[in-house]
Amino acid sequence: MRMARPYLLSLVFVLAVMAGLSLLPDMRKSETGTEVAVFRPAATRLTNSNLVDMLIGLQLATPILRVEWENSLLTVEFKVNAAKGLPVEWTRDVEQLLRLSFVKMENVNRVLIRYAVPADKAALPSNAGKAREGQAGLADSSVKSQLLLAADIRRTDSWLASLGELGSADPLHDEIWRERLRLSNTSEWTKWYGPVPTYSTRPAAE
Repeated sequence: MRMARPYLLSLVFVLAVMAGLSLLPDMRKSETGTEVAVFRPAATRLTNSNLVDMLIGLQLATPILRVEWENSLLTVEFKVNAAKGLPVEWTRDVEQLLRLSFVKMENVNRVLIRYAVPADKAALPSNAGKAREGQAGLADSSVKSQLLLAADIRRTDSWLASLGELGSADPLHDEIWRERLRLSNTSEWTKWYGPVPTYSTRPAAE
């Protein structure tokens, strides 16, 4: 029994070293013969535990009011300055969010994107007509926000193959992109900014 104890301690030490090495990046030879580190792939499933970190990593230009994740559905509500309308970066933010959801993650099947004004910040833009001036400051404090614009995108949408074009597109006015994003404006949008003028980029029928 006296001889078994040193061997047992050695075995425990070897197992501990092997466990530690398994946590280090794998060192492999590149084509040039140089050893390079091969790290394990990043998370590919969205969870309530990594949701915040994933969104922070996107470094979105538009502030977020609310986020919900449930049953493969991701809902993100962005904050809008009512006096300025949609920020110029909004399409790039949407592209980033969809790329995370449908390209990097494997368990997101649907993304709902909302643009809203916080109830306590609601105010008409400075160029609103006089007929609508009386609406200023009438935000209902019992609700968290006033929805202006909403989009609904699914993993099965075929247009996602052209996702890289979204950042420079004009989904607010381009009818094709409005259909792709299932974009809809609420009555609150109309109160502040009026109807949205749209145009079509569809090729003329031969």
